Amino acid sequence: MLKPMKPQTGMPRNLFLWILVGLLVISGVVALVSALGGGESGEDEVNAVYTNAAATLAAQMEATLQSTPTATGAGTPTPTATFLPLPSPTLFTAPILPTNTAGAVSGAVGCNNSVWVADVTFPDNTVVTPGQAIAKTWRLQNTGSCPWTPTFKVTFLSGNAMGGVTTPIGITVAPGATGDITVNMTAPTTAGEAKGTWILTNDSGQNFGTWFTIVVKVGAAGTGTATATAGGASSTPTMTPSLTPETPTISIDTLTPSNTPEPTATPTP
Repeated sequence: MLKPMKPQTGMPRNLFLWILVGLLVISGVVALVSALGGGESGEDEVNAVYTNAAATLAAQMEATLQSTPTATGAGTPTPTATFLPLPSPTLFTAPILPTNTAGAVSGAVGCNNSVWVADVTFPDNTVVTPGQAIAKTWRLQNTGSCPWTPTFKVTFLSGNAMGGVTTPIGITVAPGATGDITVNMTAPTTAGEAKGTWILTNDSGQNFGTWFTIVVKVGAAGTGTATATAGGASSTPTMTPSLTPETPTISIDTLTPSNTPEPTATPTP
């Protein structure tokens, strides 16, 4: 960046030196001419010398002034690029699928629609044993305007399929009617909660209606056998008999002697 030059407040130093040198030269020339000759011719020569010296000084002053740099204003600063911060990326969060809710808002596809009504077998949080066979049955209602055909399918959506596969519903369900739909599964072998989400699929391969779930609690082996009912899960515990020997109690009757004398026979005379 160019630095601004200080303005000249007085006579340039070089110009002053030239003027001083010129005066000294002129004085020397005048003195020399005076010493060598006199008269009018001497004065003419002196005047000529003065004229030449003045012309020389004027030329030198003009050259000096032209060579003197002119002060210029400060250079225009180059703008600095400003970098805007990039927006932070938005992380996608997978939606959490809720458990079954009767009459939940559904997703219609064309004339096909459905809602979950009830869990016929293995209601949510049923306790099962590791590896137990599960025939999960849901009761669904056809809320669309087209009937469901037997080739409609139950399709796994997310979670733990527990060995279940896409299964045809196998029944015809008219609009407004309900139908029980079953998928065969197997409980995990690891203790804990297992949850799977399923949905209906029409003959065009389009999922429709509300999703429905299965939620089971896998207990440790030998803790009980689950019985799946529509009202809830009941567990019949395995009873282990405990043999505790009983100590017999012996009751000894204490005989109290009687002081009443026994009757004696009276002889007849």
